Amino acid sequence: MSSIMEPLIDAIIVSSLNAGTDCIQVYDGATGTQLKSYRGLPVASSTLCLVGHGTYLMTAQRDKPFLQAWAIHRHEALQIRLVVPGKVNAMAISATGPKYCVTAINEKLYIYKLLSGRLLGVASRHYQPVTRLVFTPCGNYFASGGEDGFVYLWSLASFIEALHKYDAPQVQPHCILGQHSDTVTDLAMTSCGIRGFLVSSSLDHTARVFDLMTGRLMYTLVTAVGVTSVACNSLGSQLFLGHSDGTINIVNLLPAPLHGDVQVTSRGIECHQKSVRCVAVTASGNHLVTGGDDGVVKVWSVIAADLTTMGNAKNSHIALQRVVHMGRGPITNLSIMHTEREALTTTELELKDVIAPFSQDHSSPLGAPTTVPIQGRGKQHLHQLDLFNFTPELRSIQFQPPDIIVVLLYTP
Repeated sequence: MSSIMEPLIDAIIVSSLNAGTDCIQVYDGATGTQLKSYRGLPVASSTLCLVGHGTYLMTAQRDKPFLQAWAIHRHEALQIRLVVPGKVNAMAISATGPKYCVTAINEKLYIYKLLSGRLLGVASRHYQPVTRLVFTPCGNYFASGGEDGFVYLWSLASFIEALHKYDAPQVQPHCILGQHSDTVTDLAMTSCGIRGFLVSSSLDHTARVFDLMTGRLMYTLVTAVGVTSVACNSLGSQLFLGHSDGTINIVNLLPAPLHGDVQVTSRGIECHQKSVRCVAVTASGNHLVTGGDDGVVKVWSVIAADLTTMGNAKNSHIALQRVVHMGRGPITNLSIMHTEREALTTTELELKDVIAPFSQDHSSPLGAPTTVPIQGRGKQHLHQLDLFNFTPELRSIQFQPPDIIVVLLYTP
């Protein structure tokens, strides 16, 4: 029988602190079987990204100013030079449309276009290192959180628009969502994207839920201990909060209460011996995957609760199904990919997306002029023009960005 009808699997992708040369492992969430590993250098935390619909994996190297990428079906890393200005704290890649990569280096954000490798812009609004980045599902916006406690929403269009302006001011956030009183540890986005909400977690014992359409704070969930990780199901009806004491709280977001503070009073479920570093929910919402500083990754069944009031999830609980990963040090990244098993094991796979070497000009995306020859007679003169100030001497010109270009003028 044809393999076309083969069901999709939830592939759990894991990196850990002491993984060795096989720096990433992939497991079948339903059986716990290891499906694949990827060879590379140690992976920086909060940098594991899927490119497109699982065509590539990308991460940042832990102690070096480099990124690394793998075709999803190949064990060895791609031979592409992906150099960035410094060691990366966090990274995110847009899931749809032209693929854009945002890297956080200390408190600065660097935005690259993967197809060309071009640096589109640099932004610096955080005043302490950025800890987390996440794109909206539509790919038009991304959020950042940092050690300064601030949570910002950025518009990708603002960076692209700045490319068409000479001496454009530094790009500013689309909106300031809020500020925690301690480090932002995680960000989670609902599948509705900009029409949904964003959840931020912090060591200040809170998780905050923001309406992305208005930029307003909807709820502040107050817990007994620091919140180290957060995830929400695809419907946005349940939140899973991982804590510094190894417990997890389940919070029902429906029915929605009035805006304001919500006390999460139920005792957390003991899941790990140390901090819960990563949490992820399957597309169906029926399973939760957790990874902790104890080096263990576990798969749990989510038992639905009767909808009573928000923050009161006494009937909601999770039941351990299996342990899929252990013994390689604290978990640094965890992600779930809903895919065909064959995509991980095939030797031939059509790759539609492209990753190009990154530009080495990190001073300014407009700082690398391009010389464009123009047909004509006479003496050559170097001259600098921008997009909006062409001269009559130019009969025709073809160019690619950047927008500030160097052309050769021929005078009769």
